Amino acid sequence: MTKHVVVVGGGIVGCATAYFAARDGLRVTLLERRELAFGASGRNPGFVWLHCRNPGFALEVSLRGRALYPELLEELPGGFEFRPNGGLIYFNTPEQGTVFEEFVAARRAHGLEVELIDGAEVRRLVPPIREDVLGASFCPLDAQITTSTVVRALAAGARAEGAEVREGVGVDALLLAGDEVVGVVTDEGPLEADAVVVAAGVWSRGLLAGLGIDVPIGHERLQVLATDPLPPSIEALVYGPLATKQYQLFRELPSWDAGLFTAGYEDERAIEMLLLLAQRENGEILMGCPMDYPEEIDLRPTLAGLLATARAVSEDFPGLRNVPMNRAWAGSLPYTADMVPVIDEVRPGLFLAAGHVFGNAAGPMTGRLIAQLVQGQEPEMDLSEARFDRGLAPIELGAAARW
Repeated sequence: MTKHVVVVGGGIVGCATAYFAARDGLRVTLLERRELAFGASGRNPGFVWLHCRNPGFALEVSLRGRALYPELLEELPGGFEFRPNGGLIYFNTPEQGTVFEEFVAARRAHGLEVELIDGAEVRRLVPPIREDVLGASFCPLDAQITTSTVVRALAAGARAEGAEVREGVGVDALLLAGDEVVGVVTDEGPLEADAVVVAAGVWSRGLLAGLGIDVPIGHERLQVLATDPLPPSIEALVYGPLATKQYQLFRELPSWDAGLFTAGYEDERAIEMLLLLAQRENGEILMGCPMDYPEEIDLRPTLAGLLATARAVSEDFPGLRNVPMNRAWAGSLPYTADMVPVIDEVRPGLFLAAGHVFGNAAGPMTGRLIAQLVQGQEPEMDLSEARFDRGLAPIELGAAARW
């Protein structure tokens, strides 16, 4: 009999798992409480970001995930938005420039293709930017997706391989037979399975708590503003200098000084700016992302977040001060203390693929790895860093996290 796998969660990780498992000949049922890409996959600005991935598993799984995108673009029905135009992080002062020189050298030592470009090249790639920009780090492997289109393409691919994808079906608990997980309890009744994969993002922790399994996954809120569709003006993905303090790779550099990369209004509003900009294929420009850490999962944007975004973007991108705005939204991003997801069998019959703070980059590859684990195969990557029992530190809800 063909093994039946139930996948819980209709984001990029869950749909990638469903696709690869169905393609390998497994019987797959994917369950999503709301609609596909309802969570982080439908609410992020679409960065497939290699630029700042920590060396080790995080960088390797991201590189492999990035390499899968052209293959998936050919394989999946309907296609999806994928723009491999690279990404940059700009700087405005000589003191910041010294830090960026160290950053580029460190990235090259890690084996990642990154270079310094000058202010003129930054202004060519991002015409609305301030005139005094001095330069940027640039990684040609960074790419942009509209993540919801990738999720729907993966789901369509899974269906084409025989999977059942059911939206509007919530999973309330896991079925047990002794110590083994043998299915799920949905709001439509029980559903038995040979294996259950939990890929529910920030909601994974609550689901597994019902079994007494504590998965230390936190959540941080990111908010995004979008313009009306505009003529093409932004070629690469763009991060500003305020974003650097979020990344360990910057904070551990010899010349790092947080004062060089902090704005006063961040402290005033208890919000940090992951200052970014991207233009989608349809012309809308995405702006963000103020970050905060509500104790409960909260998908509502705030006035403080919108104010911080408006100020940061208007100061650094004067060419956008008068563009027409269309909408705002927020998402909740999962993370672990070491910023590596959990990809493991945590109990017989129960597999976990959650905690992806960089799901756009790692999501497709995670789906393939979980499909291999479910089949009892040796995964094609060493998952030691992603094991459930690796000794993850607890998450202090409401406290700021660093990537």
